[in-house]
Amino acid sequence: MKRIAGLASVAVLIAGCGIAGMFGPQGGPYPGACAEFGFAARQCAAMVGRVATWSDGKMVDADTIDVLPPTEGSRGIGGYMIARVRSHPATGPAKTVEIWCIGVGGGDDDVCHSDPIIFIGARRVDRDVPCAGDTDPPTGCATEPPTPRPEIRAQARPLRVPVLDIPLDHLGSYRIPVGEAGLPDGAFTGSSASLVDERPTNFWIRDADLVIEPVDPTRPPISSIFRDPFDGVEQVRVSLEFNVTELSPGAILQVRDIVVE
Repeated sequence: MKRIAGLASVAVLIAGCGIAGMFGPQGGPYPGACAEFGFAARQCAAMVGRVATWSDGKMVDADTIDVLPPTEGSRGIGGYMIARVRSHPATGPAKTVEIWCIGVGGGDDDVCHSDPIIFIGARRVDRDVPCAGDTDPPTGCATEPPTPRPEIRAQARPLRVPVLDIPLDHLGSYRIPVGEAGLPDGAFTGSSASLVDERPTNFWIRDADLVIEPVDPTRPPISSIFRDPFDGVEQVRVSLEFNVTELSPGAILQVRDIVVE
């Protein structure tokens, strides 16, 4: 009797799990279904935007878009599925795309964070050593260039901008000139920038990046420490690129402490 009772308890537990799954969030048309899953409006819109990017914009043209729960067992090593997005085009079959978040994700990832932040991507020095062959150990590898000469370093001028306030007047892409810097013997050591408000309420930006380009278009890009050497002070042009996705009147992007050297 005890064995039968135990089996009955297991059966009830399994049935209960099935019933709980049946009455869990079922999803439905976007954007109404977003709240059912606890997704913030921006997060849900970013999911649809990600799918549109992966689908060459076809999802945006769909008659209806559904937000659906993840499938069973939707966890893997280092990642997990948070939802599925299904499009119903006027012609052709419906298409479903799984929305996965890998690892903990960056704080600027609108898709995987209900409370994301914005920030400016600043270029760092790439110290990966290029090698000619694919042998193990590698051969034909570059040698690290000499440090800039003291007399050239004295002539070089880093770019330092303590305050840059940018009025935002349209949605879409921006490219804001910031200034120029002089790199001693062409050696780039790093860049940085910060924002006054990482969680603005009257606008939102994505893909903000400090772009550093040689004034001389024949020079190689600014990144690797192993780029071709330069004799003297190399001038580089700095700009700030970003994309405004949400905007209210009077919005200002407040950038602080831009440094390129």
